[in-house]
Amino acid sequence: MLTTKLVNELKKTCVFMMIFSFSFLLCACNAKNEAIFVPEEEEITVTNTEQPEEIMVVEIKGEVNQPGVYAMEPGSRLNDLLSLSGGALPEANLRNVNLAMRVADGDSFYIPSQEETAESPEPSVIVGGGESEGKIDLNKATREELMGVTGIGPSTADNILAYREEKGRFDSVDELINVNRIGEKTLEKLRDFFIVR
Repeated sequence: MLTTKLVNELKKTCVFMMIFSFSFLLCACNAKNEAIFVPEEEEITVTNTEQPEEIMVVEIKGEVNQPGVYAMEPGSRLNDLLSLSGGALPEANLRNVNLAMRVADGDSFYIPSQEETAESPEPSVIVGGGESEGKIDLNKATREELMGVTGIGPSTADNILAYREEKGRFDSVDELINVNRIGEKTLEKLRDFFIVR
C-alpha cells in the first residue's frame, strides 16, 4: 500500500509540475511578444556626392561637313570637335591647323577654305569669343601667333609653348611669370595681348 500511495503522490506532483511548467512557458512567450519594440520608419535621403561632369559647348563652322554647336567633355581637342562635325570638307585648309589644340567652353572655330587662306596670312583657325576680341588665347596660341606679339621672339615663344605642354594649360595670364625669360616688366607689357579661356 505504501507504494501505491507513493505512486499516487508522484503522479500528482508530476501533473502539478507539468501544469506549472506549461503555465510558465505560456507566460514567458507572451511576455517576449509584448516586449518587442518596432521603431518607426525614418525617411532616408540618398544624395549623390559625385560632382556632375562638366560639359563644354563649342561651335565649329566653315569648311566642315556638319557645322554647328557641339557638347564636349573637358580636355577635348580640336581634332575631336572636327570628328564630331563629320570631318573637314575637301576644300578646307588644314595645313596650319593645330588639331591637338585643346578646346574650351564657349570657343568658336572657323575652318577656312584653301582660297581664303591663299588671300590672307591670318591663322588657319580663327577662334572667336566675345570679351577677348583681338586677344590671343594662351592655351591655343601657335608659335607664329606668339611671335607676332611685340616683345616675344622665337626662344620666348618656344618657352611659352614648352611650359604649356608641360603643365597642360594656363589658368591665368599671370602664369607667364613662371616661363623662362619672362619677368615682371615683360609680363606687364604682355598682359594686354593675351587671355586665358
